[in-house]
Amino acid sequence: MINNHEDFTINKLIILYLLSQVKIPLSLSQISQIILERGYTNYFSLQQYLSELENSHFILTSKQNNASYFEITDKGTQTLDFFSSRIPDFVRHELDQFIEGNWRKLRSEFDVHADYTPNKLNEYIVNCKVTENNSTLIELNISVGSKKQAIELCSKWKNNASTLYSEILQILMQK
Repeated sequence: MINNHEDFTINKLIILYLLSQVKIPLSLSQISQIILERGYTNYFSLQQYLSELENSHFILTSKQNNASYFEITDKGTQTLDFFSSRIPDFVRHELDQFIEGNWRKLRSEFDVHADYTPNKLNEYIVNCKVTENNSTLIELNISVGSKKQAIELCSKWKNNASTLYSEILQILMQK
């Protein structure tokens, strides 16, 4: 863990570097996993850094499918360009290797969406979607009878979307 007076600045720069290199919005859980597994900071400090970066307009936060996603802004990119030399080389190297080895996984998590909304008493609409390059490949809206079913359906879609998409296509293509 980087623990000196420059903690705040360096850790914020590390977050900006990660977001600039991955080039797609990352969820809070993705950022947490990447940053915390490498011991760059702790969970509570990470939350503080993200909040401060957002308040300073260095990152944008959006809500999607009951999750927060973060992406770097132009202001964040300019700041990173100016101060990136303050990030230790080993940190940049670790993040570059991680991104190179896990880019597809990070990207696929962003392309598969599942969320639910209450429709009527004890009825929920589950929206399941797969997108690629901002184009919708498939979108399903399914009515279920309980919140538990809605949560379960969202989870199963997120874990099996590519298989389900292929199977649905095969069924629809049959005579």
